[in-house]
Amino acid sequence: MVSSAEIEELYRRFGPALFRRAKSLLSDESEAHEIVQETFLQFWRGRKKFRRESSPFTFLYRITTNLSIDKLRRRRTAGNQMSYDDHHESQSGRLPDARIVAASEIAMLTQGLDDEVVTIGVMSLVDGLTQEEIAEALGLSRRTIVKRLKNFRKVTDENRRRHSGDSA
Repeated sequence: MVSSAEIEELYRRFGPALFRRAKSLLSDESEAHEIVQETFLQFWRGRKKFRRESSPFTFLYRITTNLSIDKLRRRRTAGNQMSYDDHHESQSGRLPDARIVAASEIAMLTQGLDDEVVTIGVMSLVDGLTQEEIAEALGLSRRTIVKRLKNFRKVTDENRRRHSGDSA
């Protein structure tokens, strides 16, 4: 079990990196701060389940990624999904970061996937990590990563077809 002192130390060590992670997906500092706070709250609530099989950073990274993707999904459901043009205008003429566009699309396409598969997909497609790097970061075998990515692609392809059929 993790103590409150350990949580404080993890927050000091990893909070800035987790904030950058959330901000890169959400493109909003306020929401990124909320996500980091929620990450540590969830970690605290589930501290009895943390068996130290993976590094604390990996565990926190997964929580942050999943909370960020959930936030993007809620934006979309609420009709607040940032369009390309909105983002373009909000950045004073700069083009949107490809990671933001990719994360928004992933939020729409990952409906029905479990958190681990979404995390692997985001690490591959948004972060650009190799299968080996993902396997190492998550403490899984490369073969497991390959299987999860195959499932990720299958579901996202089905959702893309479904979504493009809705807009036709």
